[in-house]
Parts: sequence; C-alpha cells; structure tokens
Amino acid sequence: MNETTNTNNESLSPKEQLVNNIRDWVKIDSEISQLRNEIKERNNKKKLMTESLVNVMKTNNIDCFDINDGSLVYKKNIVRKPINSKTLLSSLQKYYKDQNMAEDLTKYIMDNREEHTKETIKRKIHK
Repeated sequence: MNETTNTNNESLSPKEQLVNNIRDWVKIDSEISQLRNEIKERNNKKKLMTESLVNVMKTNNIDCFDINDGSLVYKKNIVRKPINSKTLLSSLQKYYKDQNMAEDLTKYIMDNREEHTKETIKRKIHK
C-alpha cells in the first residue's frame, strides 16, 4: 500500500476500512482470475507449438535451434507418475502378490499421511 492509502485508512472507521479491504480484495481476485485465464490460453497455444516443434526436431534429427536471445534445445526426460491410492495399491499387489496385504498397507499409508490446516478465503460468484 502507498502512503496516501495508509493515511486515508487511518481516518476511516474500522467498518469503512473493512469494506475497503473487501472491495480491494474482490478487485484483485477478479484481476487474478482474468490473468489466469489469459495464462491458460497462452499455455495451451505454447503446448500445441511445442508439440509441433518437437515433432519437427525429432523427424529431422535437430537437437538445437539458435534464436536471438539463446537457443531452443530438444530434451527428452523420463517422468514418473505421481503416487495416488490406485497406483500405490497396484504396485503393492505386484510386490506382495497378496491382495489383502496390499489393500491393508495402502489404506494404512493413505490414512496416516501428514495433515496440515490451511486457512483461506474463497470467493463465490453468484450466477
């Protein structure tokens, strides 16, 4: 906040300060929502372009494109899927070859994960 806002808020009643804070919060929330939508669109475009570039680079055996401010480098990574209940159960069944033991162990692991409390404010928009 700038100094003018602080000075103005000091002369306002607590209720007026609360109303102003809520108004500002809603405005910022709307701006963030709009920016997220724009980012999502750009990421989708980038994903399509990336797929096209990867295809061209693989097909033509190109490792690198030099560009004005650097280079575009083709890179291949092996990525593991995240662990969820279904993946865990499947892996434990393969390892133990015992359905009941795998289910019990999966349940134990899923039920005993560390929990933490997160406090937040969520905006609900009336439609």
